[in-house]
Amino acid sequence: MNASRFNQLLAALFLATMTQQAFAYTTIKCGGNSTKWSGNNYTVRASSVGFPVGPWRDALSSVVSHWNGNPSNLSFGVVWNEPAVAANNNENEAWWEANNGPNIGTYPAVTYVWFKGDCTLKEADVIFNNSVAFHYTTSKTSLWPYGGANRPFQTTAMHEFGHAAGLAHTANTYNIMGSDWTHIHANGATATAYSGEDANNGLVAVYGLWTGGPEDLGVVHWKHTGSSGEYSTHGRTRILDTSNIELAKVAGTAEPVYRVNKGQTIKLELTYENLGKTSPLSAKVGYYLSSNDIISVADRFLGEGNVTLYRGFPDTTFNTSLVIPTDLVSGQTYWVGAIIDYNNAYSERSETNNATYIGIRVN
Repeated sequence: MNASRFNQLLAALFLATMTQQAFAYTTIKCGGNSTKWSGNNYTVRASSVGFPVGPWRDALSSVVSHWNGNPSNLSFGVVWNEPAVAANNNENEAWWEANNGPNIGTYPAVTYVWFKGDCTLKEADVIFNNSVAFHYTTSKTSLWPYGGANRPFQTTAMHEFGHAAGLAHTANTYNIMGSDWTHIHANGATATAYSGEDANNGLVAVYGLWTGGPEDLGVVHWKHTGSSGEYSTHGRTRILDTSNIELAKVAGTAEPVYRVNKGQTIKLELTYENLGKTSPLSAKVGYYLSSNDIISVADRFLGEGNVTLYRGFPDTTFNTSLVIPTDLVSGQTYWVGAIIDYNNAYSERSETNNATYIGIRVN
């Protein structure tokens, strides 16, 4: 493939006009159609220099494992210890380059894709910028979205592997193919990257449904707030009063903490996702009050709700009315939150994404 074609494909990944449905995934196009891997598998060869045995390899491995939980027929794999990497060499590879390197430029990460003559994918290379303050940690206090100094590596890698699968940037919904670092799940001290409902649905549309695949439900304290070019932007969900006005926040906290009164009726805003094979799926949601930022069924039960989630309709962000108990301690911080499928009605791929929180301070 000649150099002009190479540059054309690079431009296509970032700049091409792509068909986009309202509130839905977008895909990389070739000949007007969504491109895909003909064998329904994407296996990448990871550089031995960039991903030696240790935490960076573990972080990339976790990304591959998570994508393998998607409900489509596309599977992901990784081969370690690739001794030599290069773009356009008929091998899928992942490596690091310094800022302004020959393939990375100033992007934090890029994915190059090439097509065969029939417009199926031929090669996809994922390159990370080693001048960016990435970190492999899942400790939320070290990461950008929670006030830390580091960009979460796993969310960026999830985004780039989405490109390698055939997904394009998405601007109009909460989505890993938008601003990836704020597409993340947290409960307690751990913040975890994940593919998300909309990207999963895009892979199902392109590769077909994995009928033997898993169910997976999730709830997060992030939501779609707008767009920046091709990318969706995300912000934290809120606590509102009964007039749907956001409550005042405590100043100087790393995460939002809302001021509430004893006995006050509040509205808890969260985003609920159907990440699995069955759509729609109905589930019970338990709402809790906790003395820490880990929401669990051992916490104080505040009530129950029901949700019906369609995998093809992301942005299921809504409010639930809850009453703040009157016996709480004034001046103390608590956390209110939700657990989807709190009664364990479904066997899920992962239970770690079923709960999340928002902080409150009692006046």
